[in-house]
Amino acid sequence: MKIVYMGTPDFSVPTLVKLYNDKDIEIAYVVTKCDSKSKRGLALSFSAVKTKALELGIDILQPIKIKDDRSVIEKIKAAKPDFIIVVAYGEILSKEILDIPRIASINGHASLLPKYRGAAPIQTAILNGDAVTGTTTMLMDEGLDTGDILEQYDITIDKKETSDSLFLKLSNLTADAILHTIKNFDSIKSIKQDDTKSSKSKIIKKENGNIDFKNESAVDVERKIRAYTSWPSAYFEKDGVKYKIWDADVVDVAIDSSKKLDFTSDICIFEGAMYAKCNDGYIRINEIQKSGKNKMDIRSFINGLKS
Repeated sequence: MKIVYMGTPDFSVPTLVKLYNDKDIEIAYVVTKCDSKSKRGLALSFSAVKTKALELGIDILQPIKIKDDRSVIEKIKAAKPDFIIVVAYGEILSKEILDIPRIASINGHASLLPKYRGAAPIQTAILNGDAVTGTTTMLMDEGLDTGDILEQYDITIDKKETSDSLFLKLSNLTADAILHTIKNFDSIKSIKQDDTKSSKSKIIKKENGNIDFKNESAVDVERKIRAYTSWPSAYFEKDGVKYKIWDADVVDVAIDSSKKLDFTSDICIFEGAMYAKCNDGYIRINEIQKSGKNKMDIRSFINGLKS
Protein backbone atom coordinates (compact mmCIF):
# COMPACT_ATOMS: atom_id res chain seq x y z
CA MET A 1 0.00 0.00 0.00
CA LYS A 2 1.51 3.32 -1.05
CA ILE A 3 0.48 6.60 0.55
CA VAL A 4 1.28 10.30 0.54
CA TYR A 5 1.03 11.78 4.03
CA MET A 6 0.15 15.42 4.71
CA GLY A 7 0.49 16.96 8.16
CA THR A 8 2.24 19.77 9.99
CA PRO A 9 2.02 20.12 13.82
CA ASP A 10 2.87 17.79 16.71
CA PHE A 11 -0.64 16.36 16.50
CA SER A 12 0.18 14.83 13.11
CA VAL A 13 3.35 13.02 14.21
CA PRO A 14 1.88 9.87 15.87
CA THR A 15 -0.06 9.05 12.69
CA LEU A 16 3.07 9.46 10.58
CA VAL A 17 5.01 7.14 12.88
CA LYS A 18 2.19 4.58 12.99
CA LEU A 19 2.02 4.44 9.19
CA TYR A 20 5.80 4.33 8.82
CA ASN A 21 6.10 1.39 11.23
CA ASP A 22 3.54 -0.72 9.37
CA LYS A 23 5.34 -3.21 7.12
CA ASP A 24 2.54 -3.16 4.54
CA ILE A 25 2.72 0.61 3.97
CA GLU A 26 5.13 2.66 1.89
CA ILE A 27 5.15 6.44 2.39
CA ALA A 28 6.10 7.97 -0.95
CA TYR A 29 6.17 11.56 0.30
CA VAL A 30 5.47 13.61 3.38
CA VAL A 31 3.89 16.96 2.52
CA THR A 32 4.13 19.64 5.19
CA LYS A 33 3.99 23.42 5.53
CA CYS A 34 6.99 25.57 4.67
CA ASP A 35 9.64 26.33 7.27
CA SER A 36 8.87 29.37 9.39
CA LYS A 37 11.14 31.98 10.88
CA SER A 38 12.00 31.75 14.55
CA LYS A 39 10.72 34.45 16.89
CA ARG A 40 13.94 36.43 16.49
CA GLY A 41 14.03 35.82 12.75
CA LEU A 42 17.57 34.42 12.92
CA ALA A 43 16.84 30.83 11.86
CA LEU A 44 14.19 28.73 10.19
CA SER A 45 11.97 26.48 12.26
CA PHE A 46 10.83 23.11 10.89
CA SER A 47 7.34 21.75 11.42
CA ALA A 48 7.07 18.81 13.81
CA VAL A 49 6.17 16.55 10.89
CA LYS A 50 9.20 17.64 8.86
CA THR A 51 11.48 17.00 11.82
CA LYS A 52 10.12 13.47 12.21
CA ALA A 53 10.17 12.78 8.45
CA LEU A 54 13.83 13.77 8.30
CA GLU A 55 14.53 11.43 11.20
CA LEU A 56 12.74 8.59 9.38
CA GLY A 57 14.36 9.33 6.03
CA ILE A 58 11.15 10.05 4.11
CA ASP A 59 11.13 12.37 1.09
CA ILE A 60 9.56 15.74 1.94
CA LEU A 61 7.58 18.22 -0.16
CA GLN A 62 6.92 21.76 1.12
CA PRO A 63 4.78 23.79 -1.28
CA ILE A 64 3.89 27.38 -0.40
CA LYS A 65 0.36 26.81 -1.72
CA ILE A 66 -0.12 23.22 -2.75
CA LYS A 67 -3.03 23.87 -5.13
CA ASP A 68 -0.81 26.26 -7.13
CA ASP A 69 2.39 24.18 -7.10
CA ARG A 70 2.43 22.17 -10.33
CA SER A 71 5.77 20.57 -9.48
CA VAL A 72 4.47 19.13 -6.23
CA ILE A 73 1.18 18.02 -7.77
CA GLU A 74 2.99 16.21 -10.59
CA LYS A 75 5.32 14.47 -8.11
CA ILE A 76 2.33 13.21 -6.13
CA LYS A 77 0.67 12.00 -9.33
CA ALA A 78 3.84 10.24 -10.44
CA ALA A 79 4.01 8.41 -7.09
CA LYS A 80 0.63 6.78 -7.88
CA PRO A 81 -0.48 6.55 -4.23
CA ASP A 82 -3.33 4.34 -3.10
CA PHE A 83 -4.25 6.89 -0.42
CA ILE A 84 -3.56 10.48 0.46
CA ILE A 85 -3.74 10.73 4.25
CA VAL A 86 -4.22 14.15 5.84
CA VAL A 87 -3.98 14.97 9.56
CA ALA A 88 -3.85 18.68 10.43
CA TYR A 89 -1.98 19.71 7.30
CA GLY A 90 -3.35 23.27 7.44
CA GLU A 91 -4.63 23.81 3.94
CA ILE A 92 -7.78 22.85 2.01
CA LEU A 93 -6.93 20.63 -0.97
CA SER A 94 -8.23 21.10 -4.49
CA LYS A 95 -10.35 18.48 -6.24
CA GLU A 96 -7.43 17.75 -8.56
CA ILE A 97 -5.29 16.69 -5.61
CA LEU A 98 -8.09 14.83 -3.84
CA ASP A 99 -8.68 12.77 -6.98
CA ILE A 100 -5.05 11.64 -7.34
CA PRO A 101 -5.01 8.50 -5.17
CA ARG A 102 -6.20 5.21 -6.59
CA ILE A 103 -8.51 4.53 -3.65
CA ALA A 104 -9.26 7.68 -1.61
CA SER A 105 -8.08 10.82 0.15
CA ILE A 106 -8.76 10.44 3.87
CA ASN A 107 -8.63 12.96 6.70
CA GLY A 108 -8.33 12.40 10.44
CA HIS A 109 -10.04 15.09 12.55
CA ALA A 110 -10.07 15.43 16.35
CA SER A 111 -13.81 15.68 16.95
CA LEU A 112 -16.98 13.65 16.48
CA LEU A 113 -18.05 15.28 13.24
CA PRO A 114 -20.13 17.14 12.25
CA LYS A 115 -19.39 18.69 15.64
CA TYR A 116 -16.49 21.14 15.76
CA ARG A 117 -15.35 21.40 12.20
CA GLY A 118 -12.34 23.66 11.82
CA ALA A 119 -9.11 24.61 13.52
CA ALA A 120 -9.51 24.11 17.29
CA PRO A 121 -11.83 21.20 18.11
CA ILE A 122 -9.87 20.06 21.18
CA GLN A 123 -9.94 23.43 22.93
CA THR A 124 -13.58 23.98 21.93
CA ALA A 125 -14.68 20.68 23.48
CA ILE A 126 -13.14 21.71 26.81
CA LEU A 127 -14.50 25.26 26.63
CA ASN A 128 -18.01 23.91 26.08
CA GLY A 129 -17.77 21.45 28.96
CA ASP A 130 -18.29 18.36 26.80
CA ALA A 131 -18.16 15.01 28.59
CA VAL A 132 -17.14 13.11 25.47
CA THR A 133 -15.13 13.84 22.35
CA GLY A 134 -13.26 11.71 19.86
CA THR A 135 -11.77 11.43 16.41
CA THR A 136 -13.26 10.95 12.97
CA THR A 137 -11.82 9.53 9.77
CA MET A 138 -13.57 10.77 6.64
CA LEU A 139 -13.45 10.88 2.89
CA MET A 140 -12.16 14.28 1.87
CA ASP A 141 -14.01 16.79 -0.27
CA GLU A 142 -13.29 20.44 -1.03
CA GLY A 143 -15.02 21.72 2.10
CA LEU A 144 -13.70 22.21 5.63
CA ASP A 145 -14.17 18.86 7.39
CA THR A 146 -17.39 18.21 5.46
CA GLY A 147 -16.60 14.85 3.85
CA ASP A 148 -18.46 11.58 4.40
CA ILE A 149 -17.67 9.87 7.72
CA LEU A 150 -15.82 6.54 7.64
CA GLU A 151 -15.17 5.75 11.31
CA GLN A 152 -15.51 7.45 14.69
CA TYR A 153 -13.90 6.67 18.03
CA ASP A 154 -14.93 8.43 21.25
CA ILE A 155 -13.18 9.07 24.57
CA THR A 156 -14.26 10.60 27.87
CA ILE A 157 -13.05 14.08 28.79
CA ASP A 158 -11.81 13.98 32.38
CA LYS A 159 -12.91 16.59 34.90
CA LYS A 160 -9.44 18.17 35.01
CA GLU A 161 -8.60 17.51 31.36
CA THR A 162 -6.40 20.14 29.73
CA SER A 163 -5.86 20.77 26.04
CA ASP A 164 -2.36 19.31 26.45
CA SER A 165 -3.55 16.00 27.90
CA LEU A 166 -6.49 15.73 25.49
CA PHE A 167 -4.20 16.62 22.56
CA LEU A 168 -1.96 13.67 23.40
CA LYS A 169 -4.85 11.23 23.79
CA LEU A 170 -6.51 12.30 20.55
CA SER A 171 -3.32 12.38 18.50
CA ASN A 172 -2.66 8.75 19.41
CA LEU A 173 -6.30 7.80 18.91
CA THR A 174 -6.26 9.44 15.47
CA ALA A 175 -3.17 7.44 14.52
CA ASP A 176 -4.94 4.19 15.46
CA ALA A 177 -8.10 5.28 13.65
CA ILE A 178 -6.32 6.17 10.40
CA LEU A 179 -4.44 2.88 10.30
CA HIS A 180 -7.60 0.87 11.00
CA THR A 181 -9.56 2.80 8.37
CA ILE A 182 -7.13 2.26 5.52
CA LYS A 183 -6.53 -1.39 6.45
CA ASN A 184 -10.26 -2.07 6.49
CA PHE A 185 -11.36 0.45 3.88
CA ASP A 186 -13.18 -2.04 1.64
CA SER A 187 -15.50 -3.11 4.46
CA ILE A 188 -16.34 0.37 5.78
CA LYS A 189 -19.53 2.05 4.62
CA SER A 190 -19.28 5.85 4.55
CA ILE A 191 -22.03 8.02 6.04
CA LYS A 192 -22.90 11.56 4.95
CA GLN A 193 -22.59 14.24 7.60
CA ASP A 194 -25.76 15.90 8.83
CA ASP A 195 -25.01 19.55 8.10
CA THR A 196 -27.94 20.66 10.25
CA LYS A 197 -26.02 19.38 13.31
CA SER A 198 -22.69 20.90 12.37
CA SER A 199 -20.74 23.40 14.45
CA LYS A 200 -17.42 25.14 13.96
CA SER A 201 -14.36 25.64 16.14
CA LYS A 202 -12.82 29.03 15.54
CA ILE A 203 -9.13 29.78 15.18
CA ILE A 204 -7.73 30.71 18.58
CA LYS A 205 -6.17 34.15 18.89
CA LYS A 206 -3.82 35.43 21.56
CA GLU A 207 -6.44 37.73 23.04
CA ASN A 208 -8.81 34.80 23.63
CA GLY A 209 -6.78 33.92 26.72
CA ASN A 210 -7.53 37.23 28.46
CA ILE A 211 -9.80 36.60 31.44
CA ASP A 212 -12.62 39.06 32.11
CA PHE A 213 -13.53 38.03 35.65
CA LYS A 214 -16.41 40.50 35.99
CA ASN A 215 -18.20 39.24 32.89
CA GLU A 216 -17.33 35.54 32.87
CA SER A 217 -18.74 32.79 35.06
CA ALA A 218 -16.50 30.80 37.37
CA VAL A 219 -17.20 27.66 35.35
CA ASP A 220 -16.27 29.37 32.08
CA VAL A 221 -13.04 30.79 33.52
CA GLU A 222 -11.98 27.39 34.88
CA ARG A 223 -12.66 25.77 31.49
CA LYS A 224 -10.71 28.50 29.72
CA ILE A 225 -7.71 27.83 31.96
CA ARG A 226 -7.76 24.13 30.99
CA ALA A 227 -8.49 24.77 27.31
CA TYR A 228 -5.65 27.23 26.80
CA THR A 229 -2.90 25.52 28.79
CA SER A 230 -0.10 25.77 26.23
CA TRP A 231 -1.32 28.63 24.07
CA PRO A 232 -2.38 31.35 24.42
CA SER A 233 -2.75 30.54 28.14
CA ALA A 234 -5.45 32.04 30.34
CA TYR A 235 -4.16 35.22 31.91
CA PHE A 236 -4.93 38.51 33.65
CA GLU A 237 -2.85 41.65 34.01
CA LYS A 238 -1.82 43.72 37.04
CA ASP A 239 0.19 46.93 36.75
CA GLY A 240 1.07 46.06 33.15
CA VAL A 241 2.41 42.62 34.09
CA LYS A 242 0.79 39.45 32.75
CA TYR A 243 -0.05 36.57 35.07
CA LYS A 244 -0.90 33.18 33.60
CA ILE A 245 -3.20 30.87 35.54
CA TRP A 246 -2.28 27.22 35.06
CA ASP A 247 -4.70 25.49 37.40
CA ALA A 248 -7.83 26.51 39.29
CA ASP A 249 -11.02 25.09 40.79
CA VAL A 250 -14.54 26.43 41.02
CA VAL A 251 -15.30 26.82 44.73
CA ASP A 252 -18.10 27.82 47.06
CA VAL A 253 -16.36 30.06 49.55
CA ALA A 254 -17.35 32.75 52.03
CA ILE A 255 -14.60 35.38 52.21
CA ASP A 256 -14.30 37.66 55.20
CA SER A 257 -13.53 41.03 53.61
CA SER A 258 -11.95 42.30 56.81
CA LYS A 259 -9.32 39.52 56.71
CA LYS A 260 -8.51 39.36 52.99
CA LEU A 261 -5.65 40.94 51.10
CA ASP A 262 -6.54 42.40 47.72
CA PHE A 263 -4.17 41.53 44.91
CA THR A 264 -6.27 43.17 42.19
CA SER A 265 -9.85 44.42 42.12
CA ASP A 266 -10.93 40.87 41.22
CA ILE A 267 -8.39 38.75 43.09
CA CYS A 268 -7.76 38.41 46.79
CA ILE A 269 -5.74 36.32 49.22
CA PHE A 270 -7.72 34.76 52.05
CA GLU A 271 -6.64 32.15 54.61
CA GLY A 272 -3.52 31.24 52.65
CA ALA A 273 -5.26 30.78 49.31
CA MET A 274 -5.87 33.01 46.27
CA TYR A 275 -9.38 33.53 44.91
CA ALA A 276 -10.72 35.31 41.86
CA LYS A 277 -14.25 36.71 41.96
CA CYS A 278 -16.15 35.96 38.78
CA ASN A 279 -19.60 37.22 37.86
CA ASP A 280 -21.35 34.38 39.69
CA GLY A 281 -18.88 33.06 42.24
CA TYR A 282 -15.23 32.27 42.85
CA ILE A 283 -12.38 30.21 41.49
CA ARG A 284 -9.46 29.20 43.68
CA ILE A 285 -6.16 29.68 41.84
CA ASN A 286 -3.76 26.78 42.43
CA GLU A 287 -0.88 27.54 40.06
CA ILE A 288 0.23 30.86 38.61
CA GLN A 289 3.07 32.29 36.55
CA LYS A 290 4.23 35.88 36.50
CA SER A 291 5.55 37.02 33.13
CA GLY A 292 9.28 36.22 32.89
CA LYS A 293 9.17 33.91 35.93
CA ASN A 294 8.64 30.19 36.48
CA LYS A 295 5.28 28.60 37.18
CA MET A 296 4.58 28.40 40.93
CA ASP A 297 2.13 26.76 43.27
CA ILE A 298 0.01 29.39 44.95
CA ARG A 299 1.51 28.96 48.42
CA SER A 300 5.00 29.69 47.10
CA PHE A 301 3.62 32.64 45.15
CA ILE A 302 1.95 34.15 48.22
CA ASN A 303 5.09 33.61 50.29
CA GLY A 304 7.01 35.52 47.60
CA LEU A 305 4.62 38.44 47.96
CA LYS A 306 5.29 38.59 51.68
CA SER A 307 9.09 38.51 51.33
